[in-house]
Amino acid sequence: MAPNPTFSATPLSNDELSAGYADLRRRCVELARSLTVEQSNQKTPCCPEWSVKDVIAHLGGITTDILTGNLEGAATEAWADGHVADRADKDMTAVCDEWEANGPKIDEILTAAGNDIDPRFFIDAFTHEWDIRQATGAAAVPDLRFVNHTWPAFVEAIEDKNGGPLPAEVDPFTLIRAAMGRRSRSQISDLGLDPDGVVMWSTNPSDIIDPVLDSPQ
Repeated sequence: MAPNPTFSATPLSNDELSAGYADLRRRCVELARSLTVEQSNQKTPCCPEWSVKDVIAHLGGITTDILTGNLEGAATEAWADGHVADRADKDMTAVCDEWEANGPKIDEILTAAGNDIDPRFFIDAFTHEWDIRQATGAAAVPDLRFVNHTWPAFVEAIEDKNGGPLPAEVDPFTLIRAAMGRRSRSQISDLGLDPDGVVMWSTNPSDIIDPVLDSPQ
């Protein structure tokens, strides 16, 4: 498939992966701390069972699990739901504090071994940052560093699932949101794609409107 003209696959060094994740964490925490309690507790359309606080709890919970070695069942729904359940009684301040406290050690790990870490770690972080922005209407230009870095492997995985090359030209931001289940079946079909051939998680039950035009920088 032909990428958007403003996009090119760009592998990142360990230092760049660490810096990119630190930037993402900072953006998410700054946004989360600015929300009211009502905004923190509102459900996210892209993760209908989770509130905005729950998404932050998941992101922070991943880093705690990495540091404590609790990686059995990693990347499964049950593992992710455990992050939320374990922090159900905590408020947004507490879950942000946890994520920030883990930051320096996680940054060290990424600097030492970022390219050896499952790329789903980076795609999950990118995906959930945008879930938060979509839910709160916090418009911004997508930071595509992690998408650029993982793009060849990501497209290969989708094409393997699809049974061949994708039939439509879709920009990276839109494709990754669709593949991660952040579009409805009808929205994915409207892109000229087969939902069963591209979705890596599950389709969203409702149409999703993001707070940006669905195109990268």
